[in-house]
Amino acid sequence: MRWLPEGGPSERLRVCCAGALALTLGMALNAAAALGAYAPDADELALLALCNESRAAAGLRPLVWHNGLGEAARAHSTDMAERDCYQHNSCNGQSWSTRIGRYYPSYFALGENINLGSSDPRSLHDGWMSSPGHRANILGPFSEFGAGIALGETNFGMWAYATEDFGDRGAVSPSSIPSLPSGGIAPRIGGGEGRDLVVNYYHHNGGAPHSVRALVGTSCVNLSKTAGSAANGSYGTTRTFTGSGCVPVVFEAIRSDGVRVRWPQNSAVLVGVGAGGLYCAETTTAVPTQDCGGPNVNPSPTPSPAPTPAPTPTEDPTGLGKMRVALKPGKGDASEGVVQISAKLPRIANFDPASGPVVIDLSFGRGGDWEQTLPQLCGDTPCLVINKKARAYRAKYDANTSLALTLGQDGAWSMRLVSRKETLAGLDAGPVSLSVTIDGQTFTAAADGELKTSGLFVD
Repeated sequence: MRWLPEGGPSERLRVCCAGALALTLGMALNAAAALGAYAPDADELALLALCNESRAAAGLRPLVWHNGLGEAARAHSTDMAERDCYQHNSCNGQSWSTRIGRYYPSYFALGENINLGSSDPRSLHDGWMSSPGHRANILGPFSEFGAGIALGETNFGMWAYATEDFGDRGAVSPSSIPSLPSGGIAPRIGGGEGRDLVVNYYHHNGGAPHSVRALVGTSCVNLSKTAGSAANGSYGTTRTFTGSGCVPVVFEAIRSDGVRVRWPQNSAVLVGVGAGGLYCAETTTAVPTQDCGGPNVNPSPTPSPAPTPAPTPTEDPTGLGKMRVALKPGKGDASEGVVQISAKLPRIANFDPASGPVVIDLSFGRGGDWEQTLPQLCGDTPCLVINKKARAYRAKYDANTSLALTLGQDGAWSMRLVSRKETLAGLDAGPVSLSVTIDGQTFTAAADGELKTSGLFVD
């Protein structure tokens, strides 16, 4: 059985650039999950907290996070962002249910929401809830949840591709739902604007909690119920952060039976405030330790000190990582070619790509060379413009050339250049060398290029 938004498939692209699908199957067979190293980020977990807030308001049990659904959702968002496609099926045409089944086998039901636009969890969730099809998934007969957000360059600049995947395997009983299924801060990175603090509370044995609060730095912040019942509700507040830096936040509840529970259990979410908070990590093990009072029948154990990590190789300060190049000549007209380049820069202190021109030099094959010097100023202002969250720069130099730089969770910047109407003739397979000069520093990378029917590629 397939559920679609009212009005059929054409409705899927009319609300907030979003789409929704749901599918109920007897069981997915022969599905092998290919799970690697993976961890959800704070914004993805915040989407679960907001989803459960709406479910609590409707009297429904909360969903719990499932890493398989989370990895399937992030893989799809990344696929759409990198390949510049927007659809439920994978960009290579693989069906959406087949993709999810690789990570989430033996399901009885699946659902999916997608969106192209804002990366803010609250904006994403409110947009989905305003659409009947997406709302039906959020409030649907599912038990597990995952989400993925990835930034990608579009014709309108740098936008976020977001995916929510819902599933049910009949594996989640009421007693197995955590007392605090999820929490979030939206937006996590910002300035002096108000931030939504929200955490879900659930106690299958019933009974109102003695207290629900957030430990913000060294402060205790009491949270009020915003949706649902005392035993199945969402608690939150709006808080303004001042100063500059990274502030740890942990959510805590004292259940009706006196048991103290926390989310996250052994870490804290870091909220970035002002200029000093632009490069905050997602989480920290330096959790707030203050006692905000209340019973403590079964306190959460104090986390053991983390083992000293093994030495890691020193990062090459001049090397580019994850280089991808596509040189695609125009069909029938060599001057209609397209150059696409992406790479990851090493971590750069006080990075300011708008402080000067950006020079990109590409050498390939037997004597092939392509160079682009992108100016610092477009009129009287810098061409590269930083977004409100200070996590992305973008510039559209003319109708054919655009550059985007995005800040990753590891504190390193990634770049993506697209230049059209380029003359690309006589491409040959062989070594491809890339040099990028930005913020007064030059970074390089090299790899073998593969000549295909449609052009020369480095993957």
